[in-house]
Amino acid sequence: MAYTPAVNTILPVTISVGGLPCEVGVITVEAGDAARALRRDLPALLREAADYYETAAEEVTDT
Repeated sequence: MAYTPAVNTILPVTISVGGLPCEVGVITVEAGDAARALRRDLPALLREAADYYETAAEEVTDT
């Protein structure tokens, strides 16, 4: 049986953009719910970050 922590865990999510680390948010994992939290929250955080950095890159190249 797998070990299930009895406390909530907060995981910071950081991506690298042009070699620079950029924090995109955090995922809060409730006790015993790590897989569900990652499947639910990580894709949304990454999509949001990708949209943000795509827009920022377009603004930089438009000037």
